[in-house]
Amino acid sequence: MSNTVMIPVTNSTLSGRPAQLVDARLLHQFLEVGRDFSTWIKERVEEFSFVEGEDFMLIAAPPIRGAGNRGKRTDYFLTLDMAKELAMVERTPQGRQIRRYFIECEQQLRQLQQALPPAMIAVPARLSRAERQAINRQAWADVAGQTTAAFHARRESLIQARLEESKSLEVNLLPTGFRPSWALRGGVR
Repeated sequence: MSNTVMIPVTNSTLSGRPAQLVDARLLHQFLEVGRDFSTWIKERVEEFSFVEGEDFMLIAAPPIRGAGNRGKRTDYFLTLDMAKELAMVERTPQGRQIRRYFIECEQQLRQLQQALPPAMIAVPARLSRAERQAINRQAWADVAGQTTAAFHARRESLIQARLEESKSLEVNLLPTGFRPSWALRGGVR
């Protein structure tokens, strides 16, 4: 295997599972695609029905200073499988070269996994999209409930602290029955 790094492959997680990811901008640049990046990636995602969270993830990059609305950009990080598929459909010499490189990366990962004890390699069960969405909804509900409960508990403790503080001061800022002069003028007594 060669040690040539054409495009960096990073070990990360995608939807809670370990994954090797590739920066789509670097892949686009390496493949020497004739179209601008954003058009190319959006068309490929739609054309091949790639799914966010399974095949790629999106990250909003910081805007480029002085570029106005054109400075906004989204970075795509692709799984090796998606990157290989995109390289195959480009049918360029660079596409063939990068495909072989990605295959080498996978082979190296397999060798590393074989060196680990089986107990350390967790194979997640494959969940349907509906199951993942249900899990996501439940997780959001749990977190939102915990956050709301924590907010109310903290608010109550602050209210109690303020009440205790005001009792300890025993200072009446206004005498009992006090009415401002504007309230007296309007006929309200």
